[in-house]
Amino acid sequence: CTETRRRNAAMTAPSAPSAPVTNEPPYSAFSQQYLRAHRPTLTPGNAAKISAVIALVFIPIGSWMLNTVNSLEEVVIRYDNLQGCVDGFFPTDAEAAAKYSYAGAGTTCTATARTKRALKAPVYVHYELSNFFQNHRAYARDLDYFKMMGNFDAGWDLCTTSTHKQTAAGDTISPCGVQAWSYFNDTFALQVDNVATAIDETNIAWPSDKKFKFGDFAPENMNTHAATRGGSVIQGNVDDDEHFITWMRMAAKSNFRKLWGRVDVDIPANTEVKFTITNRYNTYMFDGRKSIVLSENSFMGGKNYFLPALYLFIGVVCAAWSVICVFMSIARRRRPEQTTVG
Repeated sequence: CTETRRRNAAMTAPSAPSAPVTNEPPYSAFSQQYLRAHRPTLTPGNAAKISAVIALVFIPIGSWMLNTVNSLEEVVIRYDNLQGCVDGFFPTDAEAAAKYSYAGAGTTCTATARTKRALKAPVYVHYELSNFFQNHRAYARDLDYFKMMGNFDAGWDLCTTSTHKQTAAGDTISPCGVQAWSYFNDTFALQVDNVATAIDETNIAWPSDKKFKFGDFAPENMNTHAATRGGSVIQGNVDDDEHFITWMRMAAKSNFRKLWGRVDVDIPANTEVKFTITNRYNTYMFDGRKSIVLSENSFMGGKNYFLPALYLFIGVVCAAWSVICVFMSIARRRRPEQTTVG
């Protein structure tokens, strides 16, 4: 009994107060920010050193990029203004005055150029359009992404222009929208020194676009009426026509190029290249220009001077700033006889 009373008394006795709970970190040099650190003052001398290092990195890289771009050969042939392409594009005077071809048959013409340097395979064939605003808001929004993927049960109707959603007879147009309606429809055949040369038109679209953005379904009533046709018709199912998939990837600027195909053989220097063109796409109504381009590629893409120019510009600016900072450092440096003790 005595043992039981002692045990009960111990259980009911007040316990010693515990230490208060706190989120305060343990006292250390790290928590108190006493660690050793190098804190350089951004003096003109230090700024000159930093700018010089940046210049020494960017200028050689920019020069190397510039040399790489200059080594690429490119042949650009504008063909919309060639006499053979223009003559007969508008069959009647009324169509010529309106700059609209109701039949849309177009013309067949040739465009010729001579290479200055050899083009090494693969040689990429692009068509180039100018003064064509694919980035215009009204153009960009007139597209139904769900239906383009083959999802017709989503309940959305995102195409904004009624004339590009239904025909005059009330039939549904699929794919709908002005982007699909304006699908580029010129075609090209190549001869190198009067020898027919194949243009490989496969694997020109992004694999992700083919897999995720375009569905496996047949088009309906798209550009089937000649009088209201805007461009080409889709060949096969939507996800099989890589020219259409390439066209539907919107360009960011009003002057742009899109890949048509590639030539898998070298084209020697001083060689005549001749394109036979089916000229159907009407750019005359908006004063646009059409060109066909042969170009080589590098790790930076085609013949584009933007990236090397950017590197050289940054390098030159940093080099100039480094020189200015050196003069500032010299001008602000105190002479020994000017130093006084207060």
